Amino acid sequence: TTEIYTRSIVGSVRCVQETGFPIFRTMDLEGNVSDSKYEILDKPTLIKLFDIMVTERESDRIALNMHRQNRITFYFSHLYEEAVGPAIGAAIKDEDKIVLQYREQGILLWRGFSIQEILHTVKGSNKDHAKGKALACHYSIPKIGVLPLSAPIGSKIGHGAGLGYAFRTQKEDKIAVTFMGEGAASQGDFHAGLNFAATLGSQTLFVCRNNCYAISTPIEDQYAGDGVAPRCIGYGMPAIKVDGCDPLAIAYATKHARQMIMERKGPVFMEVYGYRGGDHSTSDSAPLYRTKEVLAKLKPYLDAIGDPIIRLGKYLEKKGYLANYKEQMDKVGKAAVAECHKYAKEMDETPYPEYKTMFEDVYSYTPQNLKEQIEQLDAHIKKYPEFYPLSDFKKKQSLFNLTCLLYTSPSPRDQRGSRMPSSA
Repeated sequence: TTEIYTRSIVGSVRCVQETGFPIFRTMDLEGNVSDSKYEILDKPTLIKLFDIMVTERESDRIALNMHRQNRITFYFSHLYEEAVGPAIGAAIKDEDKIVLQYREQGILLWRGFSIQEILHTVKGSNKDHAKGKALACHYSIPKIGVLPLSAPIGSKIGHGAGLGYAFRTQKEDKIAVTFMGEGAASQGDFHAGLNFAATLGSQTLFVCRNNCYAISTPIEDQYAGDGVAPRCIGYGMPAIKVDGCDPLAIAYATKHARQMIMERKGPVFMEVYGYRGGDHSTSDSAPLYRTKEVLAKLKPYLDAIGDPIIRLGKYLEKKGYLANYKEQMDKVGKAAVAECHKYAKEMDETPYPEYKTMFEDVYSYTPQNLKEQIEQLDAHIKKYPEFYPLSDFKKKQSLFNLTCLLYTSPSPRDQRGSRMPSSA
């Protein structure tokens, strides 16, 4: 392995201590690779990786503007974390399953999920695979092996451990790639999930994106040790720290982690060090807690990791794979923006799912209790149409908007003066 970052920055960012884990890096800020053995990706794969990273950044920018225009309700930014998802996607097999956290849109693009599909999912239109039942950016895409994303922190760690356990017991050549942030490592689910996986032998790759912040909580308020990876010593689980802005290092570490998982029939933990360049989400405002003083303290770390797109671009240029990486960035970026605008217009014009779809996909059939709930909801809406103007939507009402109506509309009173329930 190659040590990343000078140890002199320990005092400003708690990432590497004198006796701590080194962080694996293959490529410096100028695109120079320390050893050719780390170059496991071929030219077409590297070009695809670069293009997806650029597409991810540009589509982020458009989506954030759409939120400001009140065209979508919520969004997660991926700024400076664009390398993680697609680099991992390039190193695993198509049959492997993905258990998402928040900022893995790149691996969706890698597996063929389109900008068009992303926008419809963010809106929750009737072209959304989840039929508007999930929060914006909470993807569920079985066709590309992506499990439903869940908002509560760390709640999918156990699912990834269980899925990997099933793969081992069924003797399948598959792993469960399970994402989390460093904040999730402070949850009880982290201990339960990792201990289960290590003790019972789960074919799971746990990927911890340590981007220095869990919403507004900085890492110095999150742990006192050398990151998250050292905890795996206690679980008897192999672990590695990786430079999150080095896509070659991420891909190399992922490939060898997968090999180790299949050989040992047990989990591997990979902590990916990066930086969350934007707000946690559109519900957050990072400048409120990342003040000038805080950013000055972070500067040595930020200077050390650089920009993942520029680093990969310089590497591709040195290899002769791109004549000019900036021209490629411009070309791919413009194409991404055009695609976003095209499908954003389509998204705006696409109706929401009919509200009764909220009762679908729960069971393979509709049981009696759900039939009763459907009847109760229809009766409630019919009795108080002024509070639920579904006719305005012409069956375009989404589950999200219907729920807003149910819980925020003034509750009508019955003839006896008592308040009616504000939800069915």
